[in-house]
Parts: sequence; structure tokens; C-alpha cells
Amino acid sequence: MATLQDDLARILTPDYLDDVGARSVADIRAMRAECQEAETALSYLRRLVQGRLDIVHAYVESAGAEGGPDLSSVVDALPAILAGGGRTVGGPGRNPVLHSPDTESLDQVTEELDGILGVDNLSRLAHLDQAQLADLAEQLRALENRVSAERRGLHERIDTLQAELVARHKSGQASVDGLLS
Repeated sequence: MATLQDDLARILTPDYLDDVGARSVADIRAMRAECQEAETALSYLRRLVQGRLDIVHAYVESAGAEGGPDLSSVVDALPAILAGGGRTVGGPGRNPVLHSPDTESLDQVTEELDGILGVDNLSRLAHLDQAQLADLAEQLRALENRVSAERRGLHERIDTLQAELVARHKSGQASVDGLLS
């Protein structure tokens, strides 16, 4: 069984779309669905990374308060931290077909993130100095940047595949009846 990373390595190669004009409508739809599923998994991962990055930032900001960093105040503020969207900047919005990845890919997409800062390790923030916290935040930012770049690549492929389907419907190469069968 291919992993998400295996699928991304194949889908994000420059030649993935090379023969799209020669492919059947069914193949193009399958490629689009494959890209959408990968995008959904990456979108989920990006949201998780952003949440943990927001928690690290909130902890660092609490360090400026009297008495130093206070993990308990960060924990108390978690609903507001996670609901507020923090400092991260979102890209153009998309409403994917699926809103969460299938359960088989959840472990795949969170493995790298958990290696940086697992949910069970959030309490270790209290044991890190400012340099270590900055390094942790940088690792999370780097992961978010990589995931965002991969998502952009998937969005480009989804748009290309969608445009090919629209062009075929407009030209009569594909029919609405084909959608129903």
C-alpha cells in the first residue's frame, strides 16, 4: 500500500500531467480525485501544525509575564488560541471534497509533526529555554512551509485537471450523460 509521501512524490513530479490530453475522462477524474485526497490530508496536517505553532507562540509570549512562562495559563487559553488562528497566514481558501483524511492516512500525516512536537509532549515546553523554543517554532514553521508548498502543487494539478474536464465538456468530447453512468 502506498503512503501519502509515496503518492505525493509521484503526483508532484513535473511529468504527472504530461499526457493528460491523451487520457480518458475517467482517468482524469481519477487523477483529480487522487490529488484532492492528498490535498485533504495535507490540509489536515497543516491545520495541526498551525495549532501547535500557535501554542508554542502563546507559551513564548507568556514568558514575558511576571514570574516567567506559565504553561497552565496557556492550557487554560487553548480554546482561544486554537480558535483565534494565531499568527499563521492562510493561503487562498478551498473547500475540499473531503474535510478530513481517511483514517489510514492520519498516522502518516502526523508522524513527522509528532516527531517535532507530539501532543503528549506539549508539557515539555516548560523545560525548554528560549533558544530551544525558538528552534521548535522554526521546525514547525519549516514543516508548515513545506506542507503549504506541496498543497500549492496539488492545487495547480487539480486546477489543470478540472480545466481539462471543462474543456472536454465544452467541446463535446465528454457529455453530461457520462457523468450519470
